[in-house]
Amino acid sequence: MNDMAMMDPRSERMLELLAEGASARVIAKKLGYSEGTMRVYLHNLYRAIGVRNKTEAVIWHMNRVRRATAPAPAAPAPSPAATVPAGYGLADMALAEDLYTALGVMGSFVGPYGQLWEAGLRLKGTPMDGNTVAQRAQSRLLWRALLKGEFAYAKMLYDDGAAERTAAQSPMDGVSIVCLLTLGGYSAAAARLVATLGDKRKGALAIGGREMALMRAVGEAVDARGDAAITPLYELAADKGRSPVLKQLAIAALFHVYRMRKHPDAARQAADALWTEAEAARQQLEAMGIRPLPREATLPAPGLREATALLRKAALAR
Repeated sequence: MNDMAMMDPRSERMLELLAEGASARVIAKKLGYSEGTMRVYLHNLYRAIGVRNKTEAVIWHMNRVRRATAPAPAAPAPSPAATVPAGYGLADMALAEDLYTALGVMGSFVGPYGQLWEAGLRLKGTPMDGNTVAQRAQSRLLWRALLKGEFAYAKMLYDDGAAERTAAQSPMDGVSIVCLLTLGGYSAAAARLVATLGDKRKGALAIGGREMALMRAVGEAVDARGDAAITPLYELAADKGRSPVLKQLAIAALFHVYRMRKHPDAARQAADALWTEAEAARQQLEAMGIRPLPREATLPAPGLREATALLRKAALAR
């Protein structure tokens, strides 16, 4: 995505208002434009920064603000033997950056609506309709926000009134939003959303006991003092008989909890556990005859396109 380090004041203000949860109508009123004109400006802004919609624009803006306001790292003491640690790997990158960066493409194998789910649909011959595609896109956005630690994304959904609607359509998405809100310190919003999820009279899809247990465990791990408060969340993350997606949500939440409590070694182990889940999913895909990652590749030689066309013509002439 284009970083747009230098941005005009109008675009800056539009992004700020989007991050506050303002609609196109509200932004237009605040900036003195018609709603139609503002929608055009927003479309041009999304294209300029390389995003597809309001949600991605807000995440882009928050990342940009975080980078701009992050304190400069202190210069390390000079050492003639300074080298990259021999053990530097995925877990260290997860601590230095985030789980999303550390997992890379492997992150697509875990979480709701991952590649394993898609492969299952293909094998059954079940096509994805528009509603399923939209649902998957929303669920994957929430999963990415959890991996990246973008907790404010859930608060934006909550303030915009979208969190309750999303949870009513998909209980698992509701669980993801509650976890994000809780981990971000938005405990009051999380509690209200949990109450909504548990209220069967509102017509929402039923949420199971395991989902409720995960939300309670995350809340206890964040709010209560002492390492014993983490035990329920740890048990959910370690339970091999649990739903894979629910287990993976618990592992990602456990990583953030350990990180917040400044237990780097435990956070590293949680990151490695999520990688193990992703690797297991990749192996399942290969067992189904699907190879999601190439084992070897051949670089295309210059002129390959022309050579292929000549070979095709020669074959037709025979």
